[in-house]
Amino acid sequence: MKIFLALVFYISVLGWMWGDSLASKNAQGNKLYKDGKVDEALSKWRDAQIDNPDSDKLHYNIGNGLHVQKKYEDAFNKYEKTLDSKNSELRSKAYYNIGNTHYRMGKLQEAIEDYKKCLEINPEDEDAKYNIEFIKKKLKEQPKKQNDQKKESRQEENKDKEQQRQNKPSERQEEQNKEQKQSESKESEKDSRKQEKENQAKQESAQQKSREEKQEERKSSGEEKKDEMSKEDAARLLDALNDDEKNLQKELRNQPVEGRYRVDKDW
Repeated sequence: MKIFLALVFYISVLGWMWGDSLASKNAQGNKLYKDGKVDEALSKWRDAQIDNPDSDKLHYNIGNGLHVQKKYEDAFNKYEKTLDSKNSELRSKAYYNIGNTHYRMGKLQEAIEDYKKCLEINPEDEDAKYNIEFIKKKLKEQPKKQNDQKKESRQEENKDKEQQRQNKPSERQEEQNKEQKQSESKESEKDSRKQEKENQAKQESAQQKSREEKQEERKSSGEEKKDEMSKEDAARLLDALNDDEKNLQKELRNQPVEGRYRVDKDW
């Protein structure tokens, strides 16, 4: 009997020491969390969780630390593990914090459902009531905000298109510009040919004038008179031609004559 009582005493002492150690680490984590040292607080809570991995309070506290670090998915998983707790106050707080987590994740309708579950456990939770009304108002404003954003987007798009239209000439204007350039090119080519013809005509006129001036100079200097033959010179030329013709005839008569000739018989 004494041995049994001693064993019970030692077990109670060990349980008290173990519980005291767990409570101490949890309390240290809570203090660090309130001081803004979230990383250190999480380290204490996880250290305590090694000895008691199923502690609802530790899951809840670690979820709070992860929520502050904006690790919303991890925080949701920790809060979810406290929903089966026998402590109704803890379950109410867990649903409330899950609602906050869903809100931060952009899941507004889910957040409303979480706050309603919180109110089922604690109907006097004014913060949960306020959050429900706040999110409902936000959901009503969303379509209007989206429409306003779409309207602004369309206005900006139309403004850009109008600006592009003003900056870019129309197809008709481009065609007119093209036709004008072609017309200017043809006129320029026409003017160039006309100028070339005028220059050629001027050149020919100058050459003709130069030839006429030279002819006038020759007439005035007596060069053309040299080309005229006097009567005496003509008579002498005629006599020379007659003499040449006589000599030519003599030469032709002295040439051997080829033809038929008669051969006498040698009897």
